[in-house]
Amino acid sequence: MASSLDQVWKMMEKLDFCMFVTQAPSGLRSRPMSSVVKKDEGRIYFLTEASSAKDDEIAASPNVLLCYGDGASQFVSTAGTAAVSNDRALIEQLWNPGAQAFWPNGPKDPNVIAIVVRPASAEYWDGHGTVVSSVKFAVALLTGTSPDMGSNHKVAL
Repeated sequence: MASSLDQVWKMMEKLDFCMFVTQAPSGLRSRPMSSVVKKDEGRIYFLTEASSAKDDEIAASPNVLLCYGDGASQFVSTAGTAAVSNDRALIEQLWNPGAQAFWPNGPKDPNVIAIVVRPASAEYWDGHGTVVSSVKFAVALLTGTSPDMGSNHKVAL
């Protein structure tokens, strides 16, 4: 069985999309973003617009939270620090068909920047499918026991 550390990276890579949370002047702000997870580098990358508020929010407060989930049984919450990069070679390396759809001028478009997240910690929940979870929950209610909803681990990254 994979270690908790390996499981976190595997789940983030598989789930891909996360809610990217920053500290905005008005409070916490969250938006869905597609990630490029690089376990071997210990980094999570994002491509975004230079004209978005994310770069200013990260400059003011680099602490971010990434919340991944499949909506049913797998969830990962990752806390870390973010930095904005204008490195064109990095942006080209991260480029993919999804990015091309958002930025038809390609990776050399000056409005495209990268966000580099260094994760520090994570917590994950790896549960059973919806049907199995429902049955386990119902059995627990009937028997007065706690349901086995899967594994939950906190991991230092």
